[in-house]
Amino acid sequence: MTDETQPTGETQPTGETQPTGETQPAAGSQPPPPPANWQAPAPAPAPAPAAGPAGFVYGDVPNRIVALIIDGILLAIVGAIVGAVLNGILGPEVKIQDTDKLLNNLLSGNPSSVVEVNYFRVLVGAVVNLGISAAYFVYAWTTMRASFGMKALGMQVGNFPDGKTLTQNQAIRRWAALFGPGEAGQLLGAIPALGALIGLAGVGYSIYLLYTTYQSPTKQGFHDKFANTVVVKASRTA
Repeated sequence: MTDETQPTGETQPTGETQPTGETQPAAGSQPPPPPANWQAPAPAPAPAPAAGPAGFVYGDVPNRIVALIIDGILLAIVGAIVGAVLNGILGPEVKIQDTDKLLNNLLSGNPSSVVEVNYFRVLVGAVVNLGISAAYFVYAWTTMRASFGMKALGMQVGNFPDGKTLTQNQAIRRWAALFGPGEAGQLLGAIPALGALIGLAGVGYSIYLLYTTYQSPTKQGFHDKFANTVVVKASRTA
């Protein structure tokens, strides 16, 4: 054969299918890092997703009540020591008359004179206890970011919403809104006619603080709103 059929061309791949894009994770699918000013807790199991700054949840009412009870016990111990010193200097707040005078007063139908109240000692004690409470909480919130009771439950308090350490002014305002009415009640509670009313008003105010804290999505009660503060707790998995 003088002529052979030659292939005039071969089918060559003209291109390869290239991936035009890759599926990227949706923006915002990962929680943002915690604000720089929130202090991370000690190493713990990976936190579960929760409201609030990453790794934290807003401090709930039961935990905050327990923290206040712990702080109250600590302050009561200090107050008892200071009270003993004041009793040695100014005498006791309440003095029961000697046995003979007590019996005579009871027999004569005059029980009101059985107990003698040292009102000056009561006033001094209330002022001193007020100063101890204010110094304790203001110092703890501005230097440790938490009272000892809060630390025991893994909580801390900071500026809302960036978590910065409280200024002294903020700490004083928070203390005044949280404890001021109760401390004022102690100062005025010794007045016979007002003692019961002041005590009742103090109970009502405490309930109001609990209610406003419970109702707030960020667990900011009236005292936190007043001082622009927020309490958070390290989140943990079960």
